[in-house]
Amino acid sequence: MAAQSSQRIFWGAGTLVLFIWFLIPGGNHGFSEFLTAGMVLGLGSLAVSLKFFPGLKRQIPDLDATQVSRPILEKAVATSESLIEQLETLAETTPQSVAFKEQLGKIDLYRQEPHLLVTGAPGVGKSTLVELLQTRYQSLKEACVITEIGSLSHSATLEISPSVMAADLILYVIQGDLTDSEHQCLQTLQAHKQRVLVVFNKQDQYLPTQRLILQQKLQQRLQPWLSESDIVSTSAHPQAVKVRRYSEDGSCQEDLERPQPDLSGLTQCLDQVMAAEKAQLILFQTYQQTVALRTQIQAELNDVRRRHAAPIIERYQWITGATAFANPVPTLDMLAAAAISAKMVMDLGSLYRLKFSLAQAQAVASTLATAMLKLGLVEVSTQALSSLLKGHHFTFVAGGLVQGVSTAHLTRIAGLSLIEHFQELSDLAVAAPESNWDPEKLKQIVAKVFQEHQKVDALKDFAQQSIGRFRRQGGLLEAPAS
Repeated sequence: MAAQSSQRIFWGAGTLVLFIWFLIPGGNHGFSEFLTAGMVLGLGSLAVSLKFFPGLKRQIPDLDATQVSRPILEKAVATSESLIEQLETLAETTPQSVAFKEQLGKIDLYRQEPHLLVTGAPGVGKSTLVELLQTRYQSLKEACVITEIGSLSHSATLEISPSVMAADLILYVIQGDLTDSEHQCLQTLQAHKQRVLVVFNKQDQYLPTQRLILQQKLQQRLQPWLSESDIVSTSAHPQAVKVRRYSEDGSCQEDLERPQPDLSGLTQCLDQVMAAEKAQLILFQTYQQTVALRTQIQAELNDVRRRHAAPIIERYQWITGATAFANPVPTLDMLAAAAISAKMVMDLGSLYRLKFSLAQAQAVASTLATAMLKLGLVEVSTQALSSLLKGHHFTFVAGGLVQGVSTAHLTRIAGLSLIEHFQELSDLAVAAPESNWDPEKLKQIVAKVFQEHQKVDALKDFAQQSIGRFRRQGGLLEAPAS
């Protein structure tokens, strides 16, 4: 019963706000924004408790190879196509959007042949191993793409390398105990969820007991993410050995002979992996490529959205600033409320495909205002701007300069915080029926954005800009010289 009563109170207030909004002529919407924001602060706790927020859910989860299915892959592709469409809606067709379409079109969703990548430090025998494997697959008439790249010694390389992203299976070649660089690289491959086989090449250079010790060390260092069967030993190019040949007359002749390459452990392991995992590995890497491209598209879309958001924030900062300048408010909480426009929330949300009702936007505005008050940002901003404005000799025809500038500044902080939060949400989420809003996260973002824009030089520039705006509106006159 109490909840129903609270809902009736909230919606009654919301209806009153809407009435005020449409009743006041277009030229005076700044005042209606002020009234709306003031009512929001008082009703915000109700809105939060009733969860009047747009719901959000994960769109492309962080999956392991075994969790990816064809429907998940197709959904990832559809998401990328949707992001390109949004990009073109905001910025029309650009060379970047055309390039994204081409890259997406090159991703083969029905690829059958596996892609093997051979890598490792210099001198470990990568090239010889590649040649032998290519010969083997050709003789078996099995389609398999095998490529070689140099050592992956830094994690950033893995993130941008198309070769790594396209590899279904990586053969990481070593020739003894792991170096720190090799171990770090293997850990990074694991972090990127790459399927890896460690190939201990040149085993012929060690005595049997030494080989056994090295293999045990490798297994200990690479557990638990690599099983014992994922570490194999080979001799792709065995060292030549002396061979003595005795003739019938008893004479002896020594020659150097090179034994045949020994890849039996590797080929047996490869056959087992391909039989059991090939289809899933191909599916997973295709999915990974799609998600990587989606991330690039999302980054470009976010840049375009920020460019579109800038004039929206600027418009509302001057609306709220001029309102507070003309109609000073007595308390900090009202100043905070005046700075947060529910309609700004709606306008910025629409850039990110987040559809807010007025009630939802009011609740978000209340969250922002409350966060600013609890963090002490309203008082800090007002005091900082007050000290900066003391040096200006102005009298007021109407209102207070400090409150006008402070409100405009807080509105800007609120707008920048919103687009940063909306960007985080849009990177991983789409609108859904159920609420998932995180006021604490928004509070953290507000604190961070405020800190970034609280530098003295930035405040001076903003104060000067505000003074110019208010002077042009006729509400600010210079005092006569004493």
